Amino acid sequence: MARPRKQRDDTQPGRRPSRRISLTWMLPNLLTIAAMLSGMTAIRFAFLEKWEAAVLLVALAGVLDALDGRMARLLKASSDFGAQLDSLSDMVVFGVVPSIMLYLWILEDGGRLAWAGCMYYTACCALRLARFNSELHEKPAWSANYFVGVPSPGAAFLALVPMVASFRFDWDFLSSWPVVAGWLVIVATGAISTIPTFSGKNIHFPRAWALPALGVFALLVAALVSRPWELWVVIAALYVGLIPVSMLRFAHVRKVNKPAA
Repeated sequence: MARPRKQRDDTQPGRRPSRRISLTWMLPNLLTIAAMLSGMTAIRFAFLEKWEAAVLLVALAGVLDALDGRMARLLKASSDFGAQLDSLSDMVVFGVVPSIMLYLWILEDGGRLAWAGCMYYTACCALRLARFNSELHEKPAWSANYFVGVPSPGAAFLALVPMVASFRFDWDFLSSWPVVAGWLVIVATGAISTIPTFSGKNIHFPRAWALPALGVFALLVAALVSRPWELWVVIAALYVGLIPVSMLRFAHVRKVNKPAA
C-alpha cells in the first residue's frame, strides 16, 4: 500500500508560498511564442526556396504579434515578462528572419557587401527595439499615436517588398542584388531614424464613416484572398506615402501641445 504524500506546509519558516499561474496570463505569451516559431519556420522554407510560404509565415507572425499585446490588455494579463518576451520575439522575427530570407533569395550574389547590408538591417532593428523599450514610459500622452521611426514589424514588411513583388511582377530590377541591398539599407535607416510614423493606436472617426469603413475592410479582405502579393505592394506604397503626412501631422500636434514659455 502506497504511503500517502505529505502535504507541503507553505507556512513553515523559510519556505516560499506556492505561486500559481493562470491560463489567462499564459495566453498572450503563447501567441508571442507562436509568432517567434512562425518566423523560425520561415527560415526553413527559405532554405528550401519556398519563398511564398516563407513570406506567409512572416505575415502570420506579424498578425500574432499584433494580437498578443491586445489580448494581454484585454485580459489584463500584461507583465514585464511578456513585454520582454515580445521584444525578443520581434528581434528574431522582424530583425533576423528578413535578412536571412533576402540573403538566401538574391543577396548571396553580392557576397560580403550584400551581407553587410543584412547585418546593418538586423543591427538597426535591435537598436530600434532597444530605444522603444527604454523610452516606453517617457513619451508624452499626445504622442501616443506616433512611433519614432519605422517599427520593426513595418520594417520587415517593407524589407520583403522586392521579394513579394517578384511573385507577380516581371521586373528585372527586382532580381538585382544592389537594388535589393540598397532598399534594405533604406528601410533599416528608417527604423532607427527619428521620423514620426503613425501608430494607428488612437484612430477615431465619425459614426457616419462606419459603413464606408466596413466596405473598405471587405474590399481589403477580397483583395487579400484573390491578390495577396499585389495588396502587399500597394499597402507598402501607401505606408511610405503616409510618412510625410505623419511628419506634418506630428509637427502640428507637437506645436499645439508645446508648453507655454
